Amino acid sequence: MSDQPLNAIGIAQANALISPLEGRPITAVYSSTLCRARETAKILADGLGGLQVHEDERLAELDQGDLEGMAISEIQERYTAFWNVWRERPGDARVPGGESLPELQARAWAAVEGIRDRHPEEMVVAVSHNLTITTLLCLILGVELNTMRRIRQHNATINLIEYNPVRNWAIVTMNALAHLTGGLTSDEKPYL
Repeated sequence: MSDQPLNAIGIAQANALISPLEGRPITAVYSSTLCRARETAKILADGLGGLQVHEDERLAELDQGDLEGMAISEIQERYTAFWNVWRERPGDARVPGGESLPELQARAWAAVEGIRDRHPEEMVVAVSHNLTITTLLCLILGVELNTMRRIRQHNATINLIEYNPVRNWAIVTMNALAHLTGGLTSDEKPYL
Protein backbone atom coordinates (compact mmCIF):
# COMPACT_ATOMS: atom_id res chain seq x y z
CA MET A 1 0.00 0.00 0.00
CA SER A 2 1.66 3.13 -1.21
CA ASP A 3 1.82 5.56 1.68
CA GLN A 4 2.11 8.85 -0.14
CA PRO A 5 1.22 12.22 1.43
CA LEU A 6 -1.46 14.44 -0.05
CA ASN A 7 -0.39 16.69 -2.89
CA ALA A 8 -1.73 20.24 -3.34
CA ILE A 9 -4.88 18.96 -5.08
CA GLY A 10 -5.49 16.44 -2.30
CA ILE A 11 -5.13 19.14 0.35
CA ALA A 12 -7.63 21.35 -1.52
CA GLN A 13 -10.04 18.41 -1.84
CA ALA A 14 -9.72 17.63 1.88
CA ASN A 15 -10.51 21.24 2.72
CA ALA A 16 -13.52 21.13 0.39
CA LEU A 17 -14.98 18.31 2.50
CA ILE A 18 -15.42 20.64 5.48
CA SER A 19 -18.21 22.82 4.11
CA PRO A 20 -20.80 20.10 3.34
CA LEU A 21 -20.20 18.55 6.77
CA GLU A 22 -20.21 21.73 8.87
CA GLY A 23 -23.15 22.05 11.20
CA ARG A 24 -23.80 18.32 11.28
CA PRO A 25 -23.66 16.64 14.70
CA ILE A 26 -20.42 14.76 13.98
CA THR A 27 -18.93 13.31 17.16
CA ALA A 28 -15.84 11.49 15.89
CA VAL A 29 -13.48 11.16 12.93
CA TYR A 30 -11.87 7.82 12.06
CA SER A 31 -9.11 7.24 9.54
CA SER A 32 -7.02 4.62 7.87
CA THR A 33 -3.45 4.63 9.14
CA LEU A 34 -2.12 5.52 5.68
CA CYS A 35 -0.70 9.02 5.32
CA ARG A 36 -3.11 10.54 2.78
CA ALA A 37 -6.16 9.34 4.72
CA ARG A 38 -4.70 10.57 8.03
CA GLU A 39 -3.92 13.97 6.52
CA THR A 40 -7.43 14.22 5.05
CA ALA A 41 -8.98 13.21 8.38
CA LYS A 42 -6.85 15.75 10.29
CA ILE A 43 -7.83 18.59 7.94
CA LEU A 44 -11.46 17.59 8.25
CA ALA A 45 -11.36 17.09 12.04
CA ASP A 46 -9.70 20.50 12.54
CA GLY A 47 -12.26 22.13 10.26
CA LEU A 48 -15.12 20.58 12.19
CA GLY A 49 -14.10 22.08 15.50
CA GLY A 50 -10.96 20.23 16.46
CA LEU A 51 -12.23 16.69 16.75
CA GLN A 52 -9.71 13.95 17.52
CA VAL A 53 -8.77 11.55 14.71
CA HIS A 54 -8.96 7.87 15.67
CA GLU A 55 -6.77 5.68 13.45
CA ASP A 56 -7.85 2.17 12.50
CA GLU A 57 -5.56 0.06 10.32
CA ARG A 58 -8.57 -2.00 9.19
CA LEU A 59 -9.67 1.01 7.09
CA ALA A 60 -6.45 0.83 5.02
CA GLU A 61 -6.44 0.19 1.28
CA LEU A 62 -6.04 -3.26 -0.27
CA ASP A 63 -2.65 -4.74 0.58
CA GLN A 64 -1.03 -4.74 -2.85
CA GLY A 65 1.77 -7.10 -1.79
CA ASP A 66 4.25 -7.83 -4.59
CA LEU A 67 2.49 -5.36 -6.88
CA GLU A 68 3.30 -2.35 -4.71
CA GLY A 69 4.83 0.43 -6.78
CA MET A 70 4.49 -1.43 -10.08
CA ALA A 71 3.03 0.16 -13.20
CA ILE A 72 -0.02 -1.55 -14.67
CA SER A 73 2.00 -2.53 -17.76
CA GLU A 74 4.57 -4.26 -15.53
CA ILE A 75 1.83 -6.10 -13.60
CA GLN A 76 0.29 -7.25 -16.88
CA GLU A 77 3.64 -8.61 -18.02
CA ARG A 78 4.96 -10.17 -14.79
CA TYR A 79 1.65 -11.34 -13.28
CA THR A 80 -0.43 -12.14 -16.35
CA ALA A 81 -2.55 -14.86 -14.70
CA PHE A 82 -3.40 -12.60 -11.76
CA TRP A 83 -4.13 -9.67 -14.08
CA ASN A 84 -6.54 -11.70 -16.19
CA VAL A 85 -8.51 -12.86 -13.14
CA TRP A 86 -8.39 -9.35 -11.61
CA ARG A 87 -9.89 -7.78 -14.75
CA GLU A 88 -12.62 -10.39 -15.23
CA ARG A 89 -13.42 -11.54 -11.67
CA PRO A 90 -11.73 -9.25 -9.14
CA GLY A 91 -13.56 -10.87 -6.23
CA ASP A 92 -11.84 -14.17 -7.05
CA ALA A 93 -8.32 -12.74 -7.35
CA ARG A 94 -5.63 -12.64 -4.70
CA VAL A 95 -2.94 -10.02 -5.06
CA PRO A 96 0.42 -11.85 -5.16
CA GLY A 97 1.85 -11.47 -1.67
CA GLY A 98 -1.17 -9.37 -0.65
CA GLU A 99 -4.89 -9.51 0.00
CA SER A 100 -8.02 -10.58 -1.78
CA LEU A 101 -11.07 -8.31 -2.00
CA PRO A 102 -13.10 -10.58 0.33
CA GLU A 103 -10.34 -10.24 2.96
CA LEU A 104 -10.29 -6.47 2.51
CA GLN A 105 -14.06 -6.31 2.78
CA ALA A 106 -14.13 -8.44 5.95
CA ARG A 107 -11.49 -6.38 7.78
CA ALA A 108 -13.02 -3.04 6.73
CA TRP A 109 -16.52 -4.21 7.68
CA ALA A 110 -15.23 -5.21 11.12
CA ALA A 111 -13.96 -1.64 11.49
CA VAL A 112 -17.32 -0.16 10.42
CA GLU A 113 -19.25 -2.34 12.83
CA GLY A 114 -16.82 -1.50 15.62
CA ILE A 115 -17.29 2.22 14.96
CA ARG A 116 -21.08 1.75 14.97
CA ASP A 117 -20.90 -0.08 18.30
CA ARG A 118 -18.71 2.63 19.87
CA HIS A 119 -20.95 5.44 18.59
CA PRO A 120 -24.56 4.24 18.65
CA GLU A 121 -26.96 6.78 17.16
CA GLU A 122 -24.10 9.21 16.46
CA MET A 123 -22.85 10.71 13.21
CA VAL A 124 -19.24 9.73 12.57
CA VAL A 125 -16.83 10.37 9.69
CA ALA A 126 -14.53 7.61 8.42
CA VAL A 127 -11.77 8.41 5.92
CA SER A 128 -10.57 5.48 3.85
CA HIS A 129 -9.59 4.49 0.31
CA ASN A 130 -11.13 3.64 -3.05
CA LEU A 131 -11.16 -0.16 -3.02
CA THR A 132 -11.91 -0.30 0.70
CA ILE A 133 -14.93 1.97 0.31
CA THR A 134 -16.08 0.17 -2.83
CA THR A 135 -16.04 -3.22 -1.11
CA LEU A 136 -18.07 -1.79 1.78
CA LEU A 137 -20.64 -0.32 -0.60
CA CYS A 138 -20.87 -3.70 -2.36
CA LEU A 139 -21.62 -5.36 0.97
CA ILE A 140 -24.33 -2.86 1.93
CA LEU A 141 -25.91 -3.09 -1.53
CA GLY A 142 -25.67 -6.89 -1.60
CA VAL A 143 -23.58 -6.71 -4.77
CA GLU A 144 -20.97 -9.36 -5.62
CA LEU A 145 -17.37 -8.20 -5.50
CA ASN A 146 -16.94 -9.41 -9.08
CA THR A 147 -19.22 -6.55 -10.14
CA MET A 148 -17.47 -3.88 -8.04
CA ARG A 149 -16.42 -1.85 -11.06
CA ARG A 150 -20.04 -0.80 -11.49
CA ILE A 151 -19.51 1.40 -8.42
CA ARG A 152 -17.27 4.39 -9.06
CA GLN A 153 -15.58 6.30 -6.28
CA HIS A 154 -13.66 9.52 -6.91
CA ASN A 155 -11.17 11.16 -4.58
CA ALA A 156 -12.64 13.18 -1.69
CA THR A 157 -16.25 12.27 -2.37
CA ILE A 158 -18.88 11.76 0.30
CA ASN A 159 -20.73 8.53 0.94
CA LEU A 160 -23.37 8.71 3.64
CA ILE A 161 -24.42 5.40 5.11
CA GLU A 162 -26.74 4.93 8.03
CA TYR A 163 -27.51 2.15 10.40
CA ASN A 164 -30.99 1.50 11.72
CA PRO A 165 -31.52 -1.49 14.05
CA VAL A 166 -34.77 -2.34 12.24
CA ARG A 167 -33.78 -1.70 8.60
CA ASN A 168 -30.06 -2.45 9.02
CA TRP A 169 -27.57 -0.56 6.79
CA ALA A 170 -28.59 1.80 4.00
CA ILE A 171 -26.76 4.07 1.57
CA VAL A 172 -28.19 7.60 1.67
CA THR A 173 -25.62 9.31 -0.58
CA MET A 174 -22.93 7.76 -2.76
CA ASN A 175 -19.96 9.38 -4.51
CA ALA A 176 -21.21 12.94 -3.92
CA LEU A 177 -18.97 15.43 -5.78
CA ALA A 178 -20.80 18.77 -5.56
CA HIS A 179 -18.38 20.18 -2.97
CA LEU A 180 -15.40 19.76 -5.31
CA THR A 181 -15.10 22.90 -7.43
CA GLY A 182 -14.10 21.98 -10.92
CA GLY A 183 -15.31 18.41 -10.43
CA LEU A 184 -12.81 15.69 -11.22
CA THR A 185 -9.11 16.37 -11.29
CA SER A 186 -6.54 15.33 -13.85
CA ASP A 187 -4.45 13.52 -11.22
CA GLU A 188 -7.12 10.87 -10.59
CA LYS A 189 -5.92 7.55 -11.89
CA PRO A 190 -7.89 4.40 -12.50
CA TYR A 191 -7.52 1.84 -9.76
CA LEU A 192 -6.37 -1.72 -10.33
